[in-house]
Amino acid sequence: MLITYLSFLLSNAQLPYEVGLHTDYGFILRHAPKIGHLQSHPWAITAYFNRFHLGKRSWEQDFRYPQTSFALTYFNYQSSIIGYSVALSANMLLPIYRAEKNSLQFKIGTGLAFVSNPFDIETNFQNNVLSNIWSYVMQGGFWWNYHLSSHFRLKTGLQLTHYSNGAFKLPNAGVNVVTTFVGVSYVFNPEKITFPKNEKTLFCKNWYLQTALAGSLIETEINQPHKHSVFNVGLYLARDINRKHRFNAGLDISWNEGIKYQIEQKFGTQNQKPDYRRIGIAVGDEISFGDMSLNIQLGYYIRRQFEAKTDMPFYQRYGLKWYFHKNIFAGLLLKTHASVAECAEFTLGTHWQLKSNEREK
Repeated sequence: MLITYLSFLLSNAQLPYEVGLHTDYGFILRHAPKIGHLQSHPWAITAYFNRFHLGKRSWEQDFRYPQTSFALTYFNYQSSIIGYSVALSANMLLPIYRAEKNSLQFKIGTGLAFVSNPFDIETNFQNNVLSNIWSYVMQGGFWWNYHLSSHFRLKTGLQLTHYSNGAFKLPNAGVNVVTTFVGVSYVFNPEKITFPKNEKTLFCKNWYLQTALAGSLIETEINQPHKHSVFNVGLYLARDINRKHRFNAGLDISWNEGIKYQIEQKFGTQNQKPDYRRIGIAVGDEISFGDMSLNIQLGYYIRRQFEAKTDMPFYQRYGLKWYFHKNIFAGLLLKTHASVAECAEFTLGTHWQLKSNEREK
């Protein structure tokens, strides 16, 4: 992503783009009783680069000319237990309201973070929220922009930032930080910012066959000497609903060695043991932004012989896909059971068009 933005700057020096800085202040959301000892008022500072999308591609028009953003964020949790984190994230800023002097945007993004003071069973056993040296980042919020001049803009808003390692290391309660922020940005080549009339081209509502192979590593016990592997094979049928949304439904088959380990711990040398493998049915929405898409899925296990720790019959997936070829995609998705993460899935999949249906503008 960083290389993409640097190449954009070098090859499109006369196109409009935005750089800025803002500072946050807020509180840690107590989403579980076990993190009550970690209540504090974190502050953060973020530097970012925003790219304007001005309608050259149809999806840019469909989302009313959004911005994509690349950000570097330093979070100081004002807690000797948690320490600080430094995160790199990619974000989408979707317009909600736009006027001559001000605008309101919805922000959604994801990334990776370095954590300074992770859990250690001997020296930092109280940090049950950020147990690994790295963590995934998910962020959402609302940005209000006021145009101080053609180049300078005042920024303020409200954000929710979530950090979790997806059960790669335990304990993994995760941390949710609610903040408000204020900052300023500078726009290069503002005279180039124009929003042309939305001109729709013909669009085919297609059917697709998708396959996905996902893998991950997790822990099931604190201070575990080795990781458990998790694999999932998915087969889905998908259909375009419109330019923005693609519905998908299908079958998941999963092999979670962590569940197998729990079964062995409970049943020992018994001959009859439940099967650790699972089969689920899943439905979801794929929200497309050109070659990128945001994926949301809800699943239900139709075959589940053993109830694992922090388990339930329903599961969810959230994450991003990148179509680096018309028939191949890569993705990073978080699989959860409600608020408890099972694993972060690194995914490689295929995407095959079956047939076209009706056309629409």
